[in-house]
Formats: sequence, C-alpha cells, structure tokens
Amino acid sequence: MKSFTHNSEASNLRRLCLIRAVVVAGQWLALLVAKHHLGWLLPFVTLEQLLSAISIFALFCWWRSYQRWPVTDVELCAHLCVDIIAFSAVLYFSGGGGNPFISYLLVPLCIAATTLPLAFTWGLALLSMSAYGFLLFFYIPLEYLSPHAQHDMTSTLGHTANSHIVGMWINFMVSALLISYFISAMADTLRRKESELAQARERQLQDEQLLAVATLAAGTAHELATPLATMKIISEDLLDAADGLAQQDLAALDRQIDQCSDILQQLVATARELSGTAPAPQQVAKYLASVLDRWQLLRPDCAPTLAVSPAASTLYIQPDGTLGQSILNLLNNAADVSPADVTLDADCDEDYLRITIADRGPGLPGPEGQINKAYVSTKGKGLGLGLMLSHSSAQRFGGSLRWRKRKGGGSTLELTLPRKNIEVQP
Repeated sequence: MKSFTHNSEASNLRRLCLIRAVVVAGQWLALLVAKHHLGWLLPFVTLEQLLSAISIFALFCWWRSYQRWPVTDVELCAHLCVDIIAFSAVLYFSGGGGNPFISYLLVPLCIAATTLPLAFTWGLALLSMSAYGFLLFFYIPLEYLSPHAQHDMTSTLGHTANSHIVGMWINFMVSALLISYFISAMADTLRRKESELAQARERQLQDEQLLAVATLAAGTAHELATPLATMKIISEDLLDAADGLAQQDLAALDRQIDQCSDILQQLVATARELSGTAPAPQQVAKYLASVLDRWQLLRPDCAPTLAVSPAASTLYIQPDGTLGQSILNLLNNAADVSPADVTLDADCDEDYLRITIADRGPGLPGPEGQINKAYVSTKGKGLGLGLMLSHSSAQRFGGSLRWRKRKGGGSTLELTLPRKNIEVQP
C-alpha cells in the first residue's frame, strides 16, 4: 500500500509538470507573437528571463518525479505555490489583473482541492486570492489587454469583439480543457487508491475471520490431544490381545488414531509457519503426492488420480499449511459428491500454477467463474466452511478459486496461484 501511494503521488507530480509545460509553452508563444507580430511594448528581457527560469524548474520537477524518495503532500503543495507565484510574476509584467489569463490561478487551486488535504487547499486559496488582489493594484499596465481598450478584432462571422473579451474566452477554453483532462486523471488515481484501500480492508476482515476460526481450532486441538493419547494406549493393548478379523479392524483404528495425531501436529506446525518460520521448499509433484497420501488415510474408500505436467513437476514452491489444508478441503468436497471419480491435476505456465480438483457431482449453484461470497455462504453437502477456507487461502497467495463444469458431467475447481508469490529456488 505504501508503494502504491508513492506511485500515485509521483504520477500527480508528473501530471502537474505536464500542465506547467503546456502553460509555459503557451506563454512563450504569446510572448513571441507580441514581440514579432503585434509590436507591443513589453519588458521582453525580463519576461524571457522569468519564463526561462520557470522552464528550468519544470525540467527539474520532471526529473525529480522519477526519483526514489517519496513525493509528500508538503512538496506537492510547494510546487503549486511556486506555480502561483511564478505565474503572478508574469502577470505583473503583462497587465496584472487586467490580463485575461489571470483566471489560470484557479487551476492550481483545483489540483490542490483534488489531491491535497483541506488545510493545504485553504492555504493555496488564500495565496491565489492574495495574488489576484495584489495584481489588481500593482502591475505594469498593458493597454492592449485592458478591458476598456477598444482594439477590436473582426471575427469570421463579421462581428466585432473587444480583445479582452476574446482573451477571456480563449483562457476559459484552455482552463476548461486542462481541468477536464488532468484533474480527471488525478481524480481517477485517487479512486484507484480508494479501491485499493477498500480491498485491503476486506482482506483484513477476512484475516480476522480466519483468525477466529484458527483460535477455535487451536483450542480444540489442545483439548483433543489427551483423549487421543488415551485412545492410542487402549488401541495398542486391544491390538496385542486380538486376533483374526478383529485384529485387522483394530489395526485400521490404530492407523486412524495416528492420522488424527498427525493432523494435530500439522496444525501446530502451520501455526509456527504463519508466525514467521518459513517452510522448506518442495517440488510440486512431491508436495501434491504427500497431500494426497495424507488424504487417503482419511478417505480410504476413494481412489483419486494424480496428474502433474512436466512443467509443474519440477517447480519448487514454499507452501504453508493453509495451502495443503485448502487442497484437502477441496478433495473432501469432491469425494462427498462422487467418491468414485476424483482427479487431482497440476499445470503451470510462466505466470501461474494451477491445481485442479475434478469430480462427477452436481456442481455448485450459480454461474461458472470465480468463487465469491455467494458460493462461500451456501450450505449443503460438499460446501460450507471448507470452501470458505480454501477461498481465503487462495487470496492470501494473491490467487483465485474458480469453478467450471466438467466435460461429461460434474464440476472442476481450479486453484490458481501466482508463481511469483510461491515459487522459490531449490
């Protein structure tokens, strides 16, 4: 979020530089026309020096906008103050308040109102009004731009118009175009910034929900540890005394107890990983095979197929326990609706790793596409809390969870993860 803020403020500074370049270019053009074509009497040397200084400052600001140190509100306000003061100096030597282009002082104020806090905007408003008031009484007169001068210009329609009125009209069009284009672009940047903040708040809310679930799970795991240890001792004693078919059943029960203990240990390991300890890198093929082995101990009635593409098989990732739990949740949902035909596939391209779980069940309600809150809140067989946790886990890695209809009947859930967020070097 900090990086995005820095980028948006630097973009606003570059747009301000573009506005400054347009205005300075227009002033240079007007100065050359007045000097070589109209023959007006102006302090041309002073104005040329002043516009040269403003041009050099504009080039410096463009260079500065690409530097690494952040653009602050104070700095952007200082740039706008320089623009107001510099333009007021130009107006001082060219008619003061009688110059029709004096209304350009509204443009920096519009920029401040769009991009800066209210205190800075009020300060710039006071500066603009003070500059306008000063130029009404102190300036070098320019009779050609005086509103009382009758230097008429003939329009293409045959009518006559005072040169001051024509200048005001041209200035209005230029100001309207500048405000419409550049201010809209800055406002769009602010809207994107607000959207990023809204997404961050939504992710924080989801993290709080997951934290509540994790806290409940941790307490449950602590409470289950002692009963499981007791069950383990009893099952071993019964296994030693049993024979025949009973011994096979007790052996299966003993393996299930071991699996429950492993799940609790995995829960503790996941909590440690999330607290700062990075998990060891694993190849995708080996990682998915281990997840599938764990799952089959819980669902021995299912015989899923695993298919990993050559590109994904050698990819090294650094998954935490939440990713494995997400895959287990999706496998459980698939096995609940069609235990006889469940597949687990993995493929990747240059940008994404895709883990796909397919089944022959009725599918999810609603249209195909990305899993959203409507799907997560749906209750039924194969849906519910597990799907919500899988959805949140995908978002933690910057990915998504999508579903589509499977060819031949059934549904497919695709867990898409950006490689840049999970891939590591072996």
